[in-house]
Amino acid sequence: MGIGDRAYMRASTPERRQLTATAWTLLVLLAFGILGLIDWSTRFKGYSFLEPLELSNAAPQAWQWLTYGLVHGGVWHFFMNAFGLWWLGSLVEASYGRRAYLQTLLAGTLLGAVVWWLTGAGGPRDHQHLLGISGGVYALMVVALLDRLDDLVTLLILFFPVNVKARWLLIFATGVAALGWVFLELPGRHAWTFWNPAWAMNTEEAIAHSAHLGGLAAGWAMWRWLGRTIPAAGGAYVVESQTMSAPATEESDAEAPERPTRGGLSPAQARAEMDRLLDKISAKGFGSLTEAEKRRLEELSARLR
Repeated sequence: MGIGDRAYMRASTPERRQLTATAWTLLVLLAFGILGLIDWSTRFKGYSFLEPLELSNAAPQAWQWLTYGLVHGGVWHFFMNAFGLWWLGSLVEASYGRRAYLQTLLAGTLLGAVVWWLTGAGGPRDHQHLLGISGGVYALMVVALLDRLDDLVTLLILFFPVNVKARWLLIFATGVAALGWVFLELPGRHAWTFWNPAWAMNTEEAIAHSAHLGGLAAGWAMWRWLGRTIPAAGGAYVVESQTMSAPATEESDAEAPERPTRGGLSPAQARAEMDRLLDKISAKGFGSLTEAEKRRLEELSARLR
């Protein structure tokens, strides 16, 4: 049976698709973004109704370790995180599913908060607050791009599109976070005489590089864990090898064993691998395949013709 003979590959009436978890997350962030605009407009009266959600450096509350991600420090802060969440969250959810997306987002947000708080441990207990979901976005970036290291990513630099490989985007983001933490944030949150920030910072709106590092670490851990629990996602393929001592199930198989294809797989193994991809299409739709999986599906289909 070819790909075109499958029932779910034929033309049919499209079903009404539900909103993805990424879309729901963006709607929640948008709602809190509007509340944030109202909050900033009324803050001159001396009260902020969103401040209890922000993570306090001096006296953190239990709920603040996650709720700080709902609050942002301005319009640009919100839009940058929302764009990263929309782009990277969609990739992770399509490759690994809704549950993995939510787990990655929460893990990056939580570990980002922990690393940020530990960065200031032992320093002066000022009233700095952490806000923004960038730790979760950085975790999504690692999970989304580690399986696409050679794919091109288009960046807008001074409004000019520049194509770079995903591996260089990851290296650049990790380098900026590490250098910013060592030379700016860490000395800026301690009263050290031997190590000072490399240049003057606005302490009220300083970038939390430590939260980015925590998100990167959480993303790497989630990527390793997802690779073990969902081996067929993100371009990873698992094929059971057939040993030489395995008994033949049919006499015809013993007389005429299948010859391996050009990629080192026998036709039976290639069909099994293609069936796994087709089952994923059947369960989640063709859009759930990554670019690597689509290319693999075309390659396997051409070999088995």
